[in-house]
Amino acid sequence: MIIVIMCTIALSVLASWLLSHGFMFDGASQRWAKVLGVLGSEEIRLEDLSLLYPHLPLYALVPFYYLPGMAYGGTPYFVSVLFSCALIGLFLFHMKPIEISAAKRLLLVFLLVVHPTFLWGATNGSQLAMSMVMFYLLYHACQKMIAEHDVHAYISLSIILAIFFFVDGSAVFLFIALLPMLAVVAPRRLLMASPISIYFILAVPFFFSVFSWAWLNWVFEGDFLNFIKHPDSTYLGGYMEMFNYPWLQEYGGNFFNSLVAATGYTLIAYPVILYFLVSTWDEGLRFRASFVLFVHPLLAIALATDQFYLTHPMEILVLINASILAEITFLDMARKRVYWSVVSFLFVSLIGGWWLFMESADPNMSKWVDSFRTDRVLIEDDDGSLRLGRWLNENRIDTLIDERSGYKALVARGDAVGLNLSYTSKFKLALNHAFPGVEQIVVPDPESVIGRKDKISSRYPLMYAEGMKGYRLVYSDKIWRVYRKI
Repeated sequence: MIIVIMCTIALSVLASWLLSHGFMFDGASQRWAKVLGVLGSEEIRLEDLSLLYPHLPLYALVPFYYLPGMAYGGTPYFVSVLFSCALIGLFLFHMKPIEISAAKRLLLVFLLVVHPTFLWGATNGSQLAMSMVMFYLLYHACQKMIAEHDVHAYISLSIILAIFFFVDGSAVFLFIALLPMLAVVAPRRLLMASPISIYFILAVPFFFSVFSWAWLNWVFEGDFLNFIKHPDSTYLGGYMEMFNYPWLQEYGGNFFNSLVAATGYTLIAYPVILYFLVSTWDEGLRFRASFVLFVHPLLAIALATDQFYLTHPMEILVLINASILAEITFLDMARKRVYWSVVSFLFVSLIGGWWLFMESADPNMSKWVDSFRTDRVLIEDDDGSLRLGRWLNENRIDTLIDERSGYKALVARGDAVGLNLSYTSKFKLALNHAFPGVEQIVVPDPESVIGRKDKISSRYPLMYAEGMKGYRLVYSDKIWRVYRKI
């Protein structure tokens, strides 16, 4: 418990440091803006959270909306820290039967936590921390399935995969990649007697999750496949903006090349996996588990890249941190040779991991690394969204704004009280008229990237430049203008 508390404090301090030194992750801001918008509405409806996002990361944020002082943008980062520390707690719980000193446990945790991919997942405010917890449970269930051949392990694995779908869109690729792995982890006797039953147990709950999500899309959006057809859906990954991502430009649509590249990434960032493979070479069942640890994420990366989903391999490589934690709980760490071998390889993994992370970083990862610098800087506000949010906080009147383009402004404002957002009836009714009749209207430059996605800009394309009859300009900064009713 003390180690978990220490991790929580350390990671919270690190997340605060990063935020105060210029880091802000767009995905975290979008999720928090969605929660602020829905819970700040006159009518709270869960469907307004949008069926284009996995919902469990959104639900995890909901309780913090009601806590004093948690309304602003740091909440997603704190929640990521909590899930990362929950993962450490699970690891230490499963380490209890192993008789090693507290100092040795602390050293293990330290080497695991300071790996750049773990820190990235723990402090970037995305769903990755929750995904690591799910992947730990998934890999732990695989280990039990191999070691005990217990039917409950199969059921646990299937339920974990079913829940995973509501956490991360990459769960589909992790599920598909696991199917050929079943031939490795399942007992030979069961494979020979009834191979279909294994796949049936594993697949039914997952398909139920997918079909239930499709049904909800049909109920609320009128299209079963809306969540994989809508251009704003996170289930599409980087598909709609593939030319913005170097990884997809180089490897997108190419399964074999992306598999080779992912193998290189993994061996550089996690050479400890080689130790797991070599040390279990003569232990049939244990070697099969280590083999799955190595191959499963690689197949998932190759599949996701082939379908233009994965914007960077680190999105899945981060999950290997969780499977390494699970693998360690099944090793005989009480033996000095095993313990110090693992520690040595974890240290080497740190060197390779940090080098690879900085060499292959995408723009968000580069900002994250840059935020470790000592000089304190403000979060970049290139388009003026944060300043707009602070201005809206000082001018609280009935306002029309599209939260899909103004999500940063919503986060900077701290709530959505008095705002008419794109899914509200007032917003939809207003856009049905030539003159909306709302007290205040926020409109971005229709020529900007943000403006091209904005419903208000699309409905009134001349408003930004020429204004609107009955309204006067009260705010203008960067790409944003606000018009108020005369």
